[in-house]
Amino acid sequence: MQELTTRQQNKAETRHLLLQAGLELFVEHGYEGTRAVEIASRAGVAVGTLYLHFGDKAGLLQAILLQGASELHERVMEVYKNPPSDPTALARAHIEAIVQFLEENEKEAHFLLAYASRRDSASAKVIDSIVEQIEHSIIAGIKMGVYRPDINPALAARAEANMNLGLLTWWMENPQRATREEIIETLTKFRASGLHTSQERGR
Repeated sequence: MQELTTRQQNKAETRHLLLQAGLELFVEHGYEGTRAVEIASRAGVAVGTLYLHFGDKAGLLQAILLQGASELHERVMEVYKNPPSDPTALARAHIEAIVQFLEENEKEAHFLLAYASRRDSASAKVIDSIVEQIEHSIIAGIKMGVYRPDINPALAARAEANMNLGLLTWWMENPQRATREEIIETLTKFRASGLHTSQERGR
């Protein structure tokens, strides 16, 4: 692989600094309460640099949401590198990976889930990205023979994405209403019941 040039490295570092500064300020003051110039200042760059990289503040928000979705996806797909052979155990490991990621990044996750749930133009692409990621996990399970092959992975992924997003957003806003185990068990049963092979469901 060809090494990055100094210019490419600087560009990537600047982008990282803006993403980090934007996330920190959005968490601290909310999206509406944060100005582009404040983000640039915290990142140590000119505000024009933010516009150059992301177009505007909304573009930065979308990039932050997509980055969060990508990091979550990487965590979940670790489960499929050495997966349990039992379908229910696989479904549970998948859900546990999601919940653990949210717990480890609580403040950021609260913000990201809230904005992803808004269903506006900034979050639409993020939802599509999450759906695609879940679809990959379903296809992986089908190839392993533990998830049913007679289901449309894209439709199943969209149904699961909306269910997970809704429930997890609610739980992070109301943690006293359900325990961690209740959330994991509920989402595991829904995932397993919908994706198990006919043989597994009949047991």
